[in-house]
Amino acid sequence: MKTQVKTSAKTSTKRKGGNDFASNKGCTTQPAKGSSDIYRKFTDLIIEKLEQGVIPWRQPWHEMGMPANYLTKKPYRGINLWLLLSCGHQYPYYLTFKQANGLGGKIKKGAKALPICYWNFAFRDKKTGKVIPEDRIGEYDLKLVSKSGFLKEFKVFPIEQIEGIDWEFPEISKAEPLPENEQCQRIYEEMLRAPELIHSGSSAYYRADLDQITMPERNLFDSAEQYFGVLYHELVHSTGHPSRLNRIGVSEPQQFASEFYSKEELIAEMGAGYLNNLTGILDQNLLENSAAYIQHWLNELRNDKHLLIEAASKAQKAVDYILMEPPF
Repeated sequence: MKTQVKTSAKTSTKRKGGNDFASNKGCTTQPAKGSSDIYRKFTDLIIEKLEQGVIPWRQPWHEMGMPANYLTKKPYRGINLWLLLSCGHQYPYYLTFKQANGLGGKIKKGAKALPICYWNFAFRDKKTGKVIPEDRIGEYDLKLVSKSGFLKEFKVFPIEQIEGIDWEFPEISKAEPLPENEQCQRIYEEMLRAPELIHSGSSAYYRADLDQITMPERNLFDSAEQYFGVLYHELVHSTGHPSRLNRIGVSEPQQFASEFYSKEELIAEMGAGYLNNLTGILDQNLLENSAAYIQHWLNELRNDKHLLIEAASKAQKAVDYILMEPPF
């Protein structure tokens, strides 16, 4: 695609250098809808952020890292990452109601839970249609078992909305960035079966038929950060090649502005946003919000409630592939 020591703290309801959780920049849940409408609920939440001028996939991670469950320390992925990142909470940690109670905490009065979605799976006997318990799948011939996935939702609270717990946080890394953007370059160099990278002309794009990324020379960019930001966008596109993750938006020719074209562009935007944060190059230039850019994605999301969650999931798989982590 073408592109021109631990520390302890009691929680506080104020966010340093920003608004409190109850402000119009915080996240609030909308009235509960049916579980079948989870796609619309999450799309509406992201639309709300875009209307406020917040582009979730261009938000910097907290100095303590990306949003994660405080108890398990497991980072949130896919659409959950972008939704929580866009909220600008004081700490990047969250707990379910049950987890907070288990740690002796209490949800503060007036606190708002945030939705988290995940895929669940149902197994059925193809002949009878009866549901098979997951722990009994081994008893069946897998050829006679059907598997279907569906989205489920649960709620979490940002830890600043929980009281009664002495929070312990890991030390914040003070490591200096690698010289001459070495870390940024490693993302490409260490990618499994990376596409060919050539420097020519004044446009950046990925060609699936040649499995080749073309980039302008570095001196044509205003900064190294801008160069690598564009490279990451094209690198995410390349994961859709048939020899990698085989995404339709890349492996098959697409008409400009088509459904698959738009989804592929959002996948590349989200994936590049992750890699920009990972390498610490999400500088002010990359953070600049364009009114036209925001309006474009508002229109796309309003027209397709499945676009956001599906693109976020595929972007996560793309990043996992680039970083050589399990893609599924």
